[in-house]
Amino acid sequence: MKTFFKTMFAAALLLPVSLTAGIPSLFDQFHHSEVLQLELELDFQTMYDNIKTNEEYPAVFRFQDSNGNWVELMSELRTRGRFRRRTCEFPPLRIDFSKKDLRARGLLDFDDLKLVTHCQEGREGKEAVLREYLAYRLYNQLTERSLRAQLVEVTYHDTGSRQEITSYGILLEDVDELAARMGSKECDECYGLTASDMQADNLKLHAMYQYMIGNVDWSLSQMRNLKVMQPIDGSSYWVAPYDFDFSGLVDVNYALANSGLGQEKVGDRVYLGSETRNAELQETADFFRSKKAALYQTVNEFELLPKRTRREITDYLNEFYTSLDQGIICEELADSGCATQGGK
Repeated sequence: MKTFFKTMFAAALLLPVSLTAGIPSLFDQFHHSEVLQLELELDFQTMYDNIKTNEEYPAVFRFQDSNGNWVELMSELRTRGRFRRRTCEFPPLRIDFSKKDLRARGLLDFDDLKLVTHCQEGREGKEAVLREYLAYRLYNQLTERSLRAQLVEVTYHDTGSRQEITSYGILLEDVDELAARMGSKECDECYGLTASDMQADNLKLHAMYQYMIGNVDWSLSQMRNLKVMQPIDGSSYWVAPYDFDFSGLVDVNYALANSGLGQEKVGDRVYLGSETRNAELQETADFFRSKKAALYQTVNEFELLPKRTRREITDYLNEFYTSLDQGIICEELADSGCATQGGK
């Protein structure tokens, strides 16, 4: 990993990201395969007072670099999400940094990171974070058009009560950074898009992945739990998903089945892509078959999850691959999706 304070030419910071490949971002500084140690110093009471608002409040962000040194940055926090901020014991957060500070440190000015926090205390809360991190890792295996995720262990310091909480979390890269990496820009108001507006291969891969992990908590037309990107060359849109907690793979106890889509329980697979014939998905299915060994290896090597949990996830993925061989589209139900039983 590059030294955090590496000096860069100031003029280079004004160039488009495509021309600044040698300049790291903040996320680049700590994105690696190990668990990143973080500290967040904030006032818990202020956080809970603003849990239903988008008001920002100050915080101190510290992370441990590759040399074991603690790097400190001033930041501002706000609660994010809709369902989780109402449900979770500890709300998910957005962390905003100073662009000026990042530039002064020789970094690109992608300054907005999302932190997926522990929703619940105890073993179930810990495992839920780890399983959702694994969901991001699996999607990263399939396409670079995906949000990079970094597993972190965060110690939250309450400046009011002096209480400390340590828990796993997931840091997600700035959406603008993902867009820039892919020569695109985020489309914030792209509601009502249909499959004809999208890059076909990307959309089919995305829909198949959501089917694989048993997640129906997404919508293209409503832009729910996905980011819509438009390449700067004007070609078709593409999507990058996030928030997998309602999936069968993550299997949180607060998730709700969507009976309107044919789910009897969370984890029942429902294909929500626009394809109406299995023949339209053969190339995508073959791609997933080619990635089977890599996906299973990612699961099996993630030793922070207990062996029984990894075995359970592997069994769940086995059901997906069996459904590929059987054909996942029920053509008579193509307009509403085809449900298959799975999960617990």
